[in-house]
Amino acid sequence: MNLFKKIYALVLHYWGRFRFHIHESDNLIINWPNFDKGVLLLIFGALCQVSAIKWYLFSYFSEEDRIWINPDFFLIRIVSVLVTLTIFVVMIAVSFRYKRNRKFRKFISYFSPMFFGGAMIYAGYTIGIYSPATIAGFVNIVLIGLVFYSRKIIYSIAIPALIFTIVISYLTFNGVIRYAPLFSDALTNGEFYHNEFWIGSMAEVYLPILLVSILFFEILLSQWRRRERNIKRMSQTDVLTNVFNRRYIGEQLSALERKKKTAYAVILLDLDHFKLINDQYGHEVGDVVLQRVAAILSATTREQDIVGRFGGEEFILILKEQNLQQAIEIAERCRKIIEQEEIQLETKEILKMSASFGVALSQSTLNKEQTIRLADRALYLAKRQGRNQVRNYLELLNHTPSPIY
Repeated sequence: MNLFKKIYALVLHYWGRFRFHIHESDNLIINWPNFDKGVLLLIFGALCQVSAIKWYLFSYFSEEDRIWINPDFFLIRIVSVLVTLTIFVVMIAVSFRYKRNRKFRKFISYFSPMFFGGAMIYAGYTIGIYSPATIAGFVNIVLIGLVFYSRKIIYSIAIPALIFTIVISYLTFNGVIRYAPLFSDALTNGEFYHNEFWIGSMAEVYLPILLVSILFFEILLSQWRRRERNIKRMSQTDVLTNVFNRRYIGEQLSALERKKKTAYAVILLDLDHFKLINDQYGHEVGDVVLQRVAAILSATTREQDIVGRFGGEEFILILKEQNLQQAIEIAERCRKIIEQEEIQLETKEILKMSASFGVALSQSTLNKEQTIRLADRALYLAKRQGRNQVRNYLELLNHTPSPIY
């Protein structure tokens, strides 16, 4: 029972690692080391041999299909498949054992595709070297190789594989060796294109190769899409605070500007005395303050609103379809939460902070730069009036500029 639990836990462990590398890791399978690709190919090769054994046994012991199997060759084929499966399994186990050995890793990089290709070529020979399944399988294997392996490995394997295929084709064409030795004379001498067993045989041989090809390319495409999404997200996001960056904010404002009927409010906020925090406590504490404020703004706004870092200690909120009063209320709510926030430092000292806010509303006569400028002027008004408060662009008419201390 304990042994079963250990095996089950080991399987779950490696399955979890496999799923991570395939579905979660940003390292594309095409960029994997050749050793890792080789191990994956060994696993697929072993699965193909298991599928072949199942089909051969079912076919041979089926009263309906046994007539189409060559009994003189059947035992040879079963033994060859079992030996091939054993080699695949042993090499998989040895690969995990010696995965840190540099010479062995290089050996597996070449051995896996060569052995996999050889096994597939021999399987193709047993059902006919010119058969549709064999030809299609060769094409798929070459495509996989060209995409996933370096040209050096592919050409070093392709040349002997091509020679092997040409030799088999020549010998079968001239009658030196039997064509499709797995099949009986009743099948090879008949109209096999109309024979259901022959059609099933082609599918049985080709489908594993096709499925492996589809799986490889599906993994590659899904990883590539995820990587593209991550790259896009990184290009839009401020690395430190994980809110949108200035570039993305500009793109969103341009999009809103094109939609003339979509009103929006802009809130600019600036952390009060942030330079003093950096000077007194260091930039690491300053970074924590920025991250905490960004989290507060993201949690306080709606999902359709946009929170961004506009530069330094300045943040921006774009509130879609909000009037001035609603924007002021949201800004005031954010201000109060920031004011009440406490950060405990390593020295056990409690750091408090505050922010000044400027609010402006978009208008049909204003472009995005003018709207931001109004919010910026309202922000400076809040600073002139003593900081830690919310001011809006309509109040600018009643105030004259004064120095900020």
